[in-house]
Amino acid sequence: MKSKKFLYLFMVVTVLIIGLIGYFGYRTLSQESTLNEYQTQQLAKTRVAQTQDFILQQLGQKQIRFSAILAYLKLDPLSLNTLIAQDSDIEALFVLEQNKLVFPDAYNPLNQKESRFIELITPIIQDPAILIAKQHQSDDKQPDFGWYVMQEQQQLVLIYWHKLNNQIIGFKLSYVKLLSDIISSIDFNYEPDSLVISDNGQVLYQSLTRAYDKTKQPTYNQALPFPLHAWKIDYYASNNSNYSLYYFTLGLLAIAILAVGIIALSLYREFNRATRLASQQVSFVSQVSHELKTPLTNITLYAEMLKEMEQEEDSQNTHYLEVIISESRRLSRLIQNVLTFTKSPKINLQPVDINQLLVQIHTIFTPVFEAKGIHLALTVEGHLNTHSDIDRITQIISNLLSNAEKYAAEGKKVQLSACQDDKNIYIRVRDYGKGLSDKELKHIFQPFYRVKSEITEGVTGTGIGLTIALQLAQSLSGTLMAENCDSGLEFTLCIPRS
Repeated sequence: MKSKKFLYLFMVVTVLIIGLIGYFGYRTLSQESTLNEYQTQQLAKTRVAQTQDFILQQLGQKQIRFSAILAYLKLDPLSLNTLIAQDSDIEALFVLEQNKLVFPDAYNPLNQKESRFIELITPIIQDPAILIAKQHQSDDKQPDFGWYVMQEQQQLVLIYWHKLNNQIIGFKLSYVKLLSDIISSIDFNYEPDSLVISDNGQVLYQSLTRAYDKTKQPTYNQALPFPLHAWKIDYYASNNSNYSLYYFTLGLLAIAILAVGIIALSLYREFNRATRLASQQVSFVSQVSHELKTPLTNITLYAEMLKEMEQEEDSQNTHYLEVIISESRRLSRLIQNVLTFTKSPKINLQPVDINQLLVQIHTIFTPVFEAKGIHLALTVEGHLNTHSDIDRITQIISNLLSNAEKYAAEGKKVQLSACQDDKNIYIRVRDYGKGLSDKELKHIFQPFYRVKSEITEGVTGTGIGLTIALQLAQSLSGTLMAENCDSGLEFTLCIPRS
């Protein structure tokens, strides 16, 4: 039964340990995953911002270049047409004077490209104020340059305009040239991550040579500010690092759980082995003790008969017979200890006169103690009676006195005393030996535990006497305690008065 209880307890403890390892492993994995996700998000934001700055820088260079061209630009048709033909950044150009279009000259023959351009900027010609409406304005000054965005056949059209006195000059930026400059100049290697630049969903650039998965959600994305607000940068982080983290953590968890399982199984097998060994020891001692009991009883019986015969003759042999009888009885008690340890006899409750019982025990043990030069004193306060098992009380006290005789003989004195209060009777056995250390005192009631010191050297014993005494005291609803005194050790048996 105890083995099953231990097995259940062992399984519960093992499951709890494995559960705790799994829980803390899961918490660690979650925290690492969250930290990794946060770091990935921050990295994505940084790289998207880096790419955005690069694109705006390219557009800013175009703006600076157009402003520089205005410084030396001649507004005659020939010069303007030459500039358009030679400058790859300029796809077309218009000049408004007094809010009227002076270039291209709509009153002269126009080619197809010029006609489409005039048709495109017609809203600007009709209301040049729309150029300013898209710009950031302050209370004291209106902007005199900036970008204007239009759409032509679902393609972005960027017009950089600049106001000079009563003239407004607008450059239509070559969208193809802008893309070409950005793509040829961009030099960011984010592998295994990827970055995609798109215009209204149309992919303009991607950092990976392989096609990206359009169904996959980007790790981070951001739209560019005006005038490239139709552009969006999507950043796709690789999940390899997450998988590596998961696999690594799961591997550690598996190893930890496996190690705990192996250790727990080893401990359980070792415990079972020790339990079987102890059981075999107890069984063996029980069988041997049982075999010794019958011949020892015969020896005691015949020794008592011889003693009666010798007493009639008043012979010196009477003393030797008393020793034989005393030792036989002590050996009987030792055997009874072993048998009691391996069996659980029924409790025989009856009225017990503690005073009379202690006198009998004192009489029995006095010759043995005197043989070793030990004075056994008896003190009883008042007349003590209870309702208990007299044999069990006798055995408890006999075990305590036997221990005192064997291990505290150098104290030359052992005190057996008894007293009572309103609820309990206290029977104490106090020796004046060397006592025990606090560490040893905690283990003396454990089965087969023997103190290893010069006190126990050469003294035989099974190590179960105090265990039996404690079990008997508990079976009587009492307690048995041991404590060190100034000199020696004192055991206190506490049993209820009724």
